[in-house]
Amino acid sequence: MSRHALPCFLAVATIAWGAGTSAGAGGIPLSMDAFGRDTFGQSAEITPVTLAAIHASVSEVAVGNQTTGWVFRTDQVPPACKGKRGEIVLFVALGVDGRIRDLRVVGHREDKKYFSRLGDAFFRQFRDKRADADIKSVDAVTRATYSSKAIIREVMEGARVVVSQPEVSAKIQTRKIVR
Repeated sequence: MSRHALPCFLAVATIAWGAGTSAGAGGIPLSMDAFGRDTFGQSAEITPVTLAAIHASVSEVAVGNQTTGWVFRTDQVPPACKGKRGEIVLFVALGVDGRIRDLRVVGHREDKKYFSRLGDAFFRQFRDKRADADIKSVDAVTRATYSSKAIIREVMEGARVVVSQPEVSAKIQTRKIVR
């Protein structure tokens, strides 16, 4: 490679790698550990756990030796759902009550024009939603239909798969909510 071609190649590779990804503070790509600590607190300990039945890896989150939840990447837990241009990858955090605590887009190849329509209101619909909630309880976004439906399916069905695994379901704390 010529002396001038290498800087151009590196610049293009950097732009391509960063396209469509979510980043933490300062533009640094967010890790699952960082996402877990952002969601559960900086003292959270994140430990990978292999779910034997589905050959998937999630991370258990503990604070003070007590399980407080789990985090997973949607591309590592079934089902694999695709938007219009490919799979959309998200981090999802689940609490010990089996509810979705947070989610964040890690990467996608969707058209920016349409994907940008998925604002905070769309993603807020998932927060505090039970993993076993009806998938129809989350509204898709008009003019970003493929992307929003893929995210809905990945998050809700992925969360359902995770909480149904013996390694997780044994630690889910179900409490009757008094209103």
